[in-house]
Amino acid sequence: MANFSTHLNVAALASGVTSAALLSANHIELNTALWLWFLGTIGGLLPDIDSDNSTSLDIIFNLFTICIVLLSIRYFTSDAIDERQFLLLIGLPVVIHLFMKFGIRNVFEWQTIHRGICHSLLFLLFCGLLTTNITCFILSDDVKSWDHIAWLSGAFVFAGGIVHLLLDEIYSVDLANVRIKRSFGSALKLTDFSNLPLSAVFIIASGILFWFAPPIESTISALSDWRFFKLW
Repeated sequence: MANFSTHLNVAALASGVTSAALLSANHIELNTALWLWFLGTIGGLLPDIDSDNSTSLDIIFNLFTICIVLLSIRYFTSDAIDERQFLLLIGLPVVIHLFMKFGIRNVFEWQTIHRGICHSLLFLLFCGLLTTNITCFILSDDVKSWDHIAWLSGAFVFAGGIVHLLLDEIYSVDLANVRIKRSFGSALKLTDFSNLPLSAVFIIASGILFWFAPPIESTISALSDWRFFKLW
């Protein structure tokens, strides 16, 4: 199994090259390229969220908590801050942090095992669709091409996760002794067939997220045109 540093560096390299290619092809702007680079790198750490003592788990849950706090503040507050909203700004981050740390995280650690559902294409599909919907919610009022950016955001998270799973499978092959380790095949799989109820939950959740996601046709059409691709 590849270590944290390998997953981080390879995911950063792959997402950086891909976002730079999209920028060169005039499909995205520089700010969007940096955003996609960040998401692809985080996606490269995502499958190890099922390891109770991993650095990836701490980083991803902390980032997820920060995102929820920012979205909540954006939703529950207005431009004119009164006394009630001031107290909300102080108390809301604390409540969300405690809920995520001692609630959601404990349940997640209880329900998952390392190289279980989180090391599967189904989980990555769910994470990609969730990212698409969240990005859509954030940008829908501010950016004209929000559907394009939303789908790219979800795609980079999904692709970053694929890089992680491929690395784990590659490291399962011992080229020095020309043998395959016992862990081979446990990282890259469709879903965790040993936990069918949890797999069913993710299938249903992914279907709901796809239903509420923005139209994807315009994004596919835009990405199919690479006439403006430049190497300089």
